[in-house]
Amino acid sequence: MSTRSKRITPAAASRRTVTLDRAHLAHYTMENPDLEREIIALFLQQLPATTAMLKAAGNQADWKLAAHTLKGSAAAVGAARINALAVELEKCVFGAAPSVIKDLLAALDRAVTQFRKAAGRIYR
Repeated sequence: MSTRSKRITPAAASRRTVTLDRAHLAHYTMENPDLEREIIALFLQQLPATTAMLKAAGNQADWKLAAHTLKGSAAAVGAARINALAVELEKCVFGAAPSVIKDLLAALDRAVTQFRKAAGRIYR
């Protein structure tokens, strides 16, 4: 089976995952609400730089590093939808069809907005 057939669409990634997996985050932080807030705050603080790094990638290595960084940090905090999209972005070959990249980055922007809203409602 080709790698291409294993990829999911941005819409499918969004449907298959939750915005913020609170159970994962609680487990990761040993159910410490103060630590949850701190980790979410750090993730949100770094998120603009990480997404900008991805969008500004000028070669395959930079693209992979940015996508991998986003994938790992999103997984750690329970940002499941962002993580699912980062997985797809990491698989994407730099210089792939512009429409594919555009769709994935647009879905990522939506997922980031949704995550910010979800985190804001929970961790005020």
